Amino acid sequence: MGLKDIKLRMTAIKKTAAITQAMHNIALSKIKKSTELLNHSVHFVSKIHEILMYSDQGTDQAQRITSINEGKTKLYVLVTSDRGLAGSYHNQLFKAFIEETKDLPKESFKVLVLGKKGYYFAVKRKLPIINEEIIYNRDDVSTMYFRHYATLIKEVFLDETIDEVILYHNHYVNTATQVVKKETILPVIFDEEDHKKKEQFIYDVSPEEILNQTVDIYIESSIFKALSDAKLSEHAARMVAMRNATDNANDIVERLHTIYHRARQQEITSELIDVVNGSNV
Repeated sequence: MGLKDIKLRMTAIKKTAAITQAMHNIALSKIKKSTELLNHSVHFVSKIHEILMYSDQGTDQAQRITSINEGKTKLYVLVTSDRGLAGSYHNQLFKAFIEETKDLPKESFKVLVLGKKGYYFAVKRKLPIINEEIIYNRDDVSTMYFRHYATLIKEVFLDETIDEVILYHNHYVNTATQVVKKETILPVIFDEEDHKKKEQFIYDVSPEEILNQTVDIYIESSIFKALSDAKLSEHAARMVAMRNATDNANDIVERLHTIYHRARQQEITSELIDVVNGSNV
C-alpha cells in the first residue's frame, strides 16, 4: 500500500469516526427525555392497574378481562425499532422471540409488530402477523400510531378469538445492559397482596362499566410504556455501539499513522541510499 493510499484510507476512516461520534452524541442527548417519558408511563400504568383492581373487587361476577383462562391462542405485541446501528439490540430480541415461539403451532398465536425492523423480520420468517402494513416506531413516541390496534386487541380478547396478550420488547436496565422482557397484559391478573388492599369506593356508575372503560386506557398505556422502555433501550444500545465504533475507528487511524510513518521513513531511507550510491559512482 502506497503513501497516497494510506492517507486516503485514514481520511475516510476519520470521516466515519466523525459520523459515529455524532450518532453517539445524538443518542446520548435523547436518553434523558426517554428516561422521563418511561418514568411517567410506568407511574400512569400503575395507577390504571389500581383502578382495574378496585373495579374488579367491586363486581359481583367474574370478568373475562380479569380471569385466568387456558391461554390457547396468544397475541404477541413485538416492539422493535425502525433503524439499525444499535449493536445487539434487535438480535437478542429476535433470538428470544424465536426461542419463545419455535414450538408453538402457527395457528396458536398471532403477532402485532411495532417498528419497521420487526415487520421485515416477521415477513421474512412468515410469522402470522395481523398488521398488513408497517407501524412505524418513531423517536417521538405517540399512541396515535397504534390506537386502532389497541381497540382491536380488546375486541378480539373479549370475543375469545385471543386468550392472552403478551408484550415482547427490550427492557432498559442501565446504559450498558438491556434485557428482553415478556409481559402479559391480558388477562389482568392480580396477586394476593393486591387483593388485600381492600378499599371502599362510591361509584357513579357500575364497577363493571368502569372496568370495561378503563381497560381501553390500560391496553393503550401498557403498549405505550413498552414503547417508551424499548425506545430508551434503543438509544442506550445505539450510544454504546457508536462509542465502540468510534473507538475502533480511532484505533485503526492510529495504526495507519504508524504504518504511514514507517513507509515514509523507508521511502526516505531508500532515496538517501540512492543518493549516496550515485555520489560514489
